[in-house]
Amino acid sequence: MINMFLIGGIQPKTNFLAQELIQCPVCGENQARYQRVDHYLSLFFIPLFRVKKGQPFLMCAKCKKAMQEFDNPFQKTSEQSRNYCSKCQKTLENGFKFCPYCGKSL
Repeated sequence: MINMFLIGGIQPKTNFLAQELIQCPVCGENQARYQRVDHYLSLFFIPLFRVKKGQPFLMCAKCKKAMQEFDNPFQKTSEQSRNYCSKCQKTLENGFKFCPYCGKSL
């Protein structure tokens, strides 16, 4: 009788969508990068192929804040929780210290 063990499963893998660092809209440091977490079928801890593609988001390495894509047309937010940048006039969510579009301090 032959005993065989297969170690497999689904595991997440972070993919960086751009290598350049950009300014974080929360802390203002140039430590943010667009990334996506995809899920892969793996065998013996080796990813074989992607089974689920994740949504892109912006992640800051300094303040450890993750933000979904800006200007998401499907995301509905109330007008009470919005601010406007005085420089570029773009609509912003509350909590930003810097405009994610032009970099102006709020």
